[in-house]
Amino acid sequence: MNNKPICFVISPIGEVGTTTRQDADDLLELIIKPVLDLFGFETIRGDHRSEANQIDVDVIKSVQSAELCIADISQPNPNVYYEVGRRDETGKPMILLKSKSSDLLPVDIATRRYIEYDLDSRRGLGDARHQLQNFIEPLVKSGFEGNGAGTSLSDLAAVLQRVERKLDRMANAAPASATTASVISTLPEGTDPKEAFQLARKQNNIALMDQALDMLRLSIDKWKFLDYYVEIAAGKGSQKAAAILFESASEFMDQSFITFHQKVEYIATMVTVCGQNDTELRNLEVMDGLFNRLEALCEGADAIDITTIFNQRNRLYYGIFLSTKDPNWLKKSIENLEIALHYTPNESFLWHNLSLCYQNLEGHMEDAVRCIDRSLELDGDKVDEGHLQTAYRIYRAVDDPRKSDVLECLRAVNPVKAALLESQ
Repeated sequence: MNNKPICFVISPIGEVGTTTRQDADDLLELIIKPVLDLFGFETIRGDHRSEANQIDVDVIKSVQSAELCIADISQPNPNVYYEVGRRDETGKPMILLKSKSSDLLPVDIATRRYIEYDLDSRRGLGDARHQLQNFIEPLVKSGFEGNGAGTSLSDLAAVLQRVERKLDRMANAAPASATTASVISTLPEGTDPKEAFQLARKQNNIALMDQALDMLRLSIDKWKFLDYYVEIAAGKGSQKAAAILFESASEFMDQSFITFHQKVEYIATMVTVCGQNDTELRNLEVMDGLFNRLEALCEGADAIDITTIFNQRNRLYYGIFLSTKDPNWLKKSIENLEIALHYTPNESFLWHNLSLCYQNLEGHMEDAVRCIDRSLELDGDKVDEGHLQTAYRIYRAVDDPRKSDVLECLRAVNPVKAALLESQ
């Protein structure tokens, strides 16, 4: 019988022969294993699939049951983010590693303690091993009590929600497979930029989309360019389009011939971009100014457009809460959702969003139940997977027997998601 403690290594693996695989192997063999061997660990590394949002249930079980996890967060890998979140929810020890050469970390883990390593430096390898040993030694002595990543259980719901948002964004932005359509990397001279843009849109080809934007900016009406092409590209994840979107926002809002609905859609795209890049707080002053301008124009506007304004403001504030864990932002979200419900009281998604806010606000689980009940009531026979997931989590938190019925309903439409939710 093997009584060795187990360390599960969370890492992007990549295909054999790729730089990602080589870096993962070097990290494991040159830094992680030499230290773990000193303490008698059995080391296990899970192999991630290349497709975004594909999580193996057996891997999750290992992530949650191992005495220790070590996670390499150097790359923006959706499976790594997800598994880090699933480890977090156990409250068990986890140590984060980050390559010295990698980009800035996402906001939701940027403030966490991590060990920086450098695979290209002999001194860097030694320093990383020394730091890792210093992290592991007290954990072994304490019997693996405490969380090496410094995350409290009270933060986990918010962390998981941000991880799920990131998974959704990364999955939606994934490039189309080269087997389904030929991928064009550069535009031949004489190409119709509108046709190129539509191809790039279908393939989620951001590089091609950016080239088409450069051509379109010079060839079509400025306001149509902003109202259609820039909004679409920014929503798809183009940083070029996002920069144009924000640079032109004030001028766009100033134009009297642009309809209120168009302005509402524009600011909604800006909120989406903030969420994609975790920049809600950084852009708060600009966004609040634009929202205030739109709210001043609400009189006589369509109720759906007014609802959208206040729901988008909720999205902005909720994103800030997920980053900061400050409940004051939840209260701001709730204020805006209640205003939105004044205009459209029978919108299921608003009640769902309100239930999320109350779920994360201490002492308000009864309100969360009330709101998700109303959301499901308004859904009727229309099944919304997101609403069912939220309902299950809320019902489980208060030990409401309806959690079983909700889970079975979800299982009927998405058995994999139901299994993952049940295992949390």
